[in-house]
Amino acid sequence: MTKHEWRERDEDGEHVYFRAIHHAGRWQFFSTRKSDPDWNQHELLPLPAMESLCEVLRNKHQRRRLPLKHLEEMEALVARLRAEEGNAEDGAED
Repeated sequence: MTKHEWRERDEDGEHVYFRAIHHAGRWQFFSTRKSDPDWNQHELLPLPAMESLCEVLRNKHQRRRLPLKHLEEMEALVARLRAEEGNAEDGAED
C-alpha cells in the first residue's frame, strides 16, 4: 500500500488536503479542508488535483520511491480525464 498526500489552496485561500492511496491495484481518493476534521472519499478528484498528484508521483519516482507502473497508471487516467473534459466542452458548444 502506498499513500500520497499533498495540499493546495482553494479560491477562498483555505487549505485543501488531498490523499491518494494505491492498494491491491486500486486507487482511492480523499480530500478534506483545514476546517473539516473528516476525510471525504471521492471516486475521482477534480482534474487540477489529479494533475498535482501526477507531479507528486513523478517527483517520488525520480527519487526512486515509487514504481513506474503507478506513475504510468495515473498519467493515463489524467489523460483520459483531459480528453473527457475536452469532449464535454465540444458538446457544450453545439
